[in-house]
Amino acid sequence: MAGSVKVYRYREVESTMEVARELAEEGFTGAVMAERQTRGRGRRGRPWLSPEGGLYLTLVVRPPLPAERLSVLCLAAGAAVAQTLKELYGLSVGLKWPNDILLEERKLGGLLLEASFRKGRPAYVLIGLGLNLNSPVSHREPQAVALCEILGKPVDRDQLLEVLLGRMNEFLRLSPEEIIAAWTAHAETIGKRVRIILPEGELVGLARGVSAEGALILETEKGLREILVGDCVHLRPL
Repeated sequence: MAGSVKVYRYREVESTMEVARELAEEGFTGAVMAERQTRGRGRRGRPWLSPEGGLYLTLVVRPPLPAERLSVLCLAAGAAVAQTLKELYGLSVGLKWPNDILLEERKLGGLLLEASFRKGRPAYVLIGLGLNLNSPVSHREPQAVALCEILGKPVDRDQLLEVLLGRMNEFLRLSPEEIIAAWTAHAETIGKRVRIILPEGELVGLARGVSAEGALILETEKGLREILVGDCVHLRPL
């Protein structure tokens, strides 16, 4: 147990998301953590490098929110991560819509949200987190960074997990409006020119905010657009 959250710990799994999904189908609510993943994945099925030394976690929650507002749970988890890193290490990390955790525009971690539905209603939600902790990554991925590289020392993963699960439990209980406010307080995307990559093409505009459903509000040459799903690239100012 970590706080009031039941945690299943594994030395190695293919994917904490898949283990958590199997447990969730049996009624489990809690977290699955592994020291290493052999087939970790990010958004849209992309591979997620998961060497030993990171934090690989999937939280199973049974949300009270309606289906159209599930996306804000990913934002809540991001705000919880940001708050935890501030509290434990004094770090001011940034959040990039929809799911990246950044430090000085370098990727420290990422989130993944998937939901299972029964008769059109969400039965449970899986919130996955990959966080670079004690395995240096910047030498092979210059746009990424690990906590140990920032702090100059190893991180106590158990301490981090204890505080993080408490903060996630707290933030996931907030109203959608409170979640948006908490996420926006750490957001690096808002106010930036961005490129949004969609299956049907790309949009470029100014990120104005996030809606109550978790959609990015984008100001384009043709007016405002709300983007619920897409890849976001921060652009240099004109």
